[in-house]
Amino acid sequence: MAVDHGGPLVPVDPEPGPRWWGRIRIGYNAACALAGFVLCGPWAYVLASARAEAGLAAAWVIATIPLTVAGFLDNARRIEALHANPELWAPRLKAAIARTLLWALAEATALTLPITTLIYAITGVSS
Repeated sequence: MAVDHGGPLVPVDPEPGPRWWGRIRIGYNAACALAGFVLCGPWAYVLASARAEAGLAAAWVIATIPLTVAGFLDNARRIEALHANPELWAPRLKAAIARTLLWALAEATALTLPITTLIYAITGVSS
């Protein structure tokens, strides 16, 4: 038994969507990264003080948890903005804020922890 799910209206070969490099919006991400760089100072200070007081592993845990939450939030807001009515600005604004927050957290983590971790891994000196 064969079941035809589409009928005559379904195209034989649907047109492929844009490639992944065509979907990346370079200007949007650059603007969010620049705004995130302006905002990353307080979080970098928190990570640096956590690294000095609680240790390097604790600072990585403190950095990773909010980064993961911001990543999920960014993904949810991006999908919400993608499927929202084109005339609505609020979902796109929420998506931009979430992306900027994600960039700020990632930049603060990148500026604060990897070099210290590398120095500790190579030399064994923690300060």
